[in-house]
Amino acid sequence: MEITAFLPFFVVLVIWALRSPKGWLAATGFACFLQGASPIIVTAGGRLAGLAPGYLLVGIGVLHYMRHSFQYSPQKTRAAEHGLSTPHIWLWMFTFIGVAGALLLPRVFNGIAHAMETRGSINAGVAKLVHPSGTNAIQGFYLILNLMLFSIAARMVRTIEGGIESALKGVAAGLLFTCLLGLYQLFGYYLGLPWPAEIINSNTGVGQFPGQMAGGLKRITATFWEPSLLGYNFVGCLGIFLLGARRLSLGILALCVLLLSTSSLGYFGLIALMGVWIAVDRRTAMNIKWRAAAAVMGTCVAFIVVDQIALDGEVLTNMVLNKAESSSGVGRGLANQLAMQTLVESIGLGVGVGAARASSFIATLLATTGIPGTVAFIGFAISLVMACMRRGDAVAMQLAYGLIGFLLVWAIAIPDTIQALFWFIAGIAGGYAYKPAATPRAAVVGVAVACPVK
Repeated sequence: MEITAFLPFFVVLVIWALRSPKGWLAATGFACFLQGASPIIVTAGGRLAGLAPGYLLVGIGVLHYMRHSFQYSPQKTRAAEHGLSTPHIWLWMFTFIGVAGALLLPRVFNGIAHAMETRGSINAGVAKLVHPSGTNAIQGFYLILNLMLFSIAARMVRTIEGGIESALKGVAAGLLFTCLLGLYQLFGYYLGLPWPAEIINSNTGVGQFPGQMAGGLKRITATFWEPSLLGYNFVGCLGIFLLGARRLSLGILALCVLLLSTSSLGYFGLIALMGVWIAVDRRTAMNIKWRAAAAVMGTCVAFIVVDQIALDGEVLTNMVLNKAESSSGVGRGLANQLAMQTLVESIGLGVGVGAARASSFIATLLATTGIPGTVAFIGFAISLVMACMRRGDAVAMQLAYGLIGFLLVWAIAIPDTIQALFWFIAGIAGGYAYKPAATPRAAVVGVAVACPVK
């Protein structure tokens, strides 16, 4: 076991989370951005492994959950608290299919089906015979952690007054910290300032690329493993803070950092999210929507002009226009084709999580959990977004746009389910969407007057 330089900072998060359920919501919302850090590294399955802070705080969430469960509440209220919503049922099904498949499917299709190995480069383009490994158990364990993170966040937001505000304040603080750190990474590179990799990238059990370059331009990873994961998480946050108008100044800052990051995945995801927002949003007048879209596009054009002047259009050409023809784009396309081959060879059941990989999330789901697991996840995602839209207030719509942003980028080119920020935001969305509407104070007083105690 190895203690990293991130441990003192994690202790602060633990103290914050232990204070109260609201403290846990805020601390976890912040910690979910620290994907590249881990306070402790252990040896598991013959390799180094470390848990990200957002997942490590699940244990404290369990303590708050159990304490809250033993507190007295009326029978009807308790039944409502413990009832499973439709998204929760779908997620239980997905987790069961994924965990059972991780244990059984690699053995069923051992030496029969072919799949891309989970380790190594996505551009390898080589499929090998499936065989059981420790990675199956590790990935199955993460599915359980995802379910726990979702369930605890949903329960706390649903039953604790002000829980949703605490959770979103934590997310806002995490996003602001990540933006500032990303700007420091970019400008610090050219100014010769040190990058605290031993803290920010302390989880040495995973591949991290804080030194990536796009030609002569420094790419931004901030607190994430690589620029594409920054793009994934930022597009989801832009749905909440920019398009959902929860905090426009923070949303604009995040937009600028995303554009500077050179994450082509983030660029495509943002364009797709903008299209969905314009088509779906019913609360904002069309002229305001087009002005907002024009402002975003104007910002993008300004960055393109700077790219043309300072870098001869290198970012636009290589990271956007010619991305599909690049070695990375070709490799990702081949990886998705091999995933479809895995699906066919496994007669639609998949070969188990941890036994295959692809470039996009849907292709990975099909190759690992098969058609049953993919249907269960799609049912979870659709029912959760629709529940937020049915509630329809400002907070619910912010969460809906955030979830849509995550799902769009996930579908394009992110294969991993280990995305703590998505599962946390999905959890608070699931809790808020099914939270009973508050009874107005005046109505309560009116009832008390009309029905005096005899």
